[in-house]
Formats: sequence, structure tokens, C-alpha cells
Amino acid sequence: MRRALCSLAVLAAGMCLAAPAAMASPARSAGSMGPADSASASPGSFGIRLVDIPVTEAADGRAWRYIVDFLHPGTVIHRRVAVDNRTGRLAHVLVYADAATIKNGDFIGDAGQTPSDLTTWTSVAQPELTLEPGETVMDMVTMRVPADAVRGERYGVIWAQESSRVQQPGQFAVLEVSRVGVRVYLAVGPGGPPPTNFAITSIVGGRGPGGSPQVDVKVRDTGERAIDLGGNVRLSNGPGNASAGPFPFQSGLTLAPGQSGTIKAILSKSTPDGPWQASVTLQSGITTRQGRAVIQFANLQASALVVPRGTLIAAGVLVAILALTGWAVSRRYRYRTRYGRI
Repeated sequence: MRRALCSLAVLAAGMCLAAPAAMASPARSAGSMGPADSASASPGSFGIRLVDIPVTEAADGRAWRYIVDFLHPGTVIHRRVAVDNRTGRLAHVLVYADAATIKNGDFIGDAGQTPSDLTTWTSVAQPELTLEPGETVMDMVTMRVPADAVRGERYGVIWAQESSRVQQPGQFAVLEVSRVGVRVYLAVGPGGPPPTNFAITSIVGGRGPGGSPQVDVKVRDTGERAIDLGGNVRLSNGPGNASAGPFPFQSGLTLAPGQSGTIKAILSKSTPDGPWQASVTLQSGITTRQGRAVIQFANLQASALVVPRGTLIAAGVLVAILALTGWAVSRRYRYRTRYGRI
């Protein structure tokens, strides 16, 4: 008896307006959307990208990739997304809103249309699309925030999903599901938008398992909105007054309000141990923070002291002489104490 098995290939974040279409591609874990994730526009794939951005958020680079907005209760907004088919076949794509969470530095989109406040507020004009090879179709996402919505920021994802059934002769049938999405960061409340803020709490140098020097920067989100961090580190005042960099951080970091996490920059193995003056610049949207620290990359491990054999012999003779001298002085002192001076 043949059974259908389900296989999941996930995903990429929506690209910015000026970029090529974001294409579906495998990612590190099911549902995970890392801060710097963005799929390449490659043949044989499909994708989704954001087309509209609010004027008030135009200075925020995140708003060109994701739906980032602040709305008052009772507000309705519309955002267009473009769904692209770069495969050589007909593509049947589902477009829908899903819940998302931020955990361990990752933005994680749920799979299977998990309900949340945001999903109940969100609708898609064309939830099912059929795209010819090379075709791009515009779809409209509408968000209706109820008048009694509670203040706070909600997270979600607009998924474009394609499913296909694959079966080899004499083997199980496999249902392959590919998803690619655009993140949603929607803050709701009266008055003005909640503040975005974060603090660099530590900067540490060291070497990774492969021996490459790295800079670890710990950050805490001290504001009221989620942050997607990127940036670089520069080194100065090193050995021989050398300088190096800037070195970009290898992976982004997403934090919700109150969360902390670490972002890393990997340097060349040829970088001297130091010490160095490290200058770190981190940015999320239009918010930038800087920090400095003196670091070094030497492994902080205890090491044995290796002494040449000749040195050991000479040291032994010296110790013996000192011991004999001490014994003689001690004996003379005891004699004088007992019998007095002559």
C-alpha cells in the first residue's frame, strides 16, 4: 500500500522593491526566516516580493523588504505583492497570511495557516493563483485592524506556497511543499508609533572552532518594536598600529522587545591576536548604535611551560646552593641564640 509522505522545503524573505523577485529556496529549518534571508532569482523557482511601502516608512530599509507599519485601531491598509513563476511549467500557488514568532534570534513563520490576531485581520484578494512559465501576477493584501485592538506589535508572514506530488515507480508518493514569504511587523495603538531602541551590552573577541578570529557582540532590544540587526566591526590600534576592516557580521539577528542575542563577525585567520580597538556599528532600519572595546583573539587556554634541559640542571644546582646556604645561616643563628656572643 502506497502512502503519501510530506516534504517541506522552506523559504526566503521578501526582497526589496528594486530587487529581482524573491525566489523559493531551501532554508536552514522549517518555517525559519532569518533576518538576512533572501532567495536568489534563479530559474526553476517561484517567489513573492513586496511592491507597496508606506511613505512614512520609506527611510526604513526594512520596509522595502517587509510589511513594516504602525496603525491606529480601526485602520485599513492595502499592500500589493508580486508573485513570480520562474519555472518552465505551470505553477499553482496559494497565497495566505500566517502567524509568526521571534525566538532565539530568528523570525519564524508558522506553517499550516496558524491563526493569530494578525491572520484574522488579514485577507488576500487572490488566495489561489495559476501562473504560466515566466509570468508575474500582482495580488492585494488587506489588513483591517479592529477598533478594539489592543496596543502592541504583531508578527506574521504572507506565504506563497506551491505543492507538487512526486512519485517514482515502485516507491512512496511524496508531497513536496515549497514556501516563500514576506514578513509582517505590524504595531498597533493610539498616538504615535512606539519607539525603536537597542543597546550593545558586550563586545568580545576570540577564536572559533576552526581557528578563525571572531567578534561576538551581545545586544538587547530595549525598545517597543522588533529589530533586524546588521552592521560591521572595524579594528584599529593593533600590533604595529595596524588597522583592519570593516568586517560585516556574518548573519543577521532579529529580536523582539526585551530579548537579547549575539551577532558574530568572522575575520581572516591571518588576523593577529591583538590587542585591538574594536569599533562596532549596528543598525536596524533608521536606528543605529555604536560600541567600542579592547579585544584580542588569542585562545584563553592554560599552556604548559617548556624549559630546556640545560636550564633545568642549572636551576637545580642553584636551588641546592640556596638550600645549603639557608641551612648554614639557620644553624649559626640557633648557636648564637643558645650560647650568646663570644
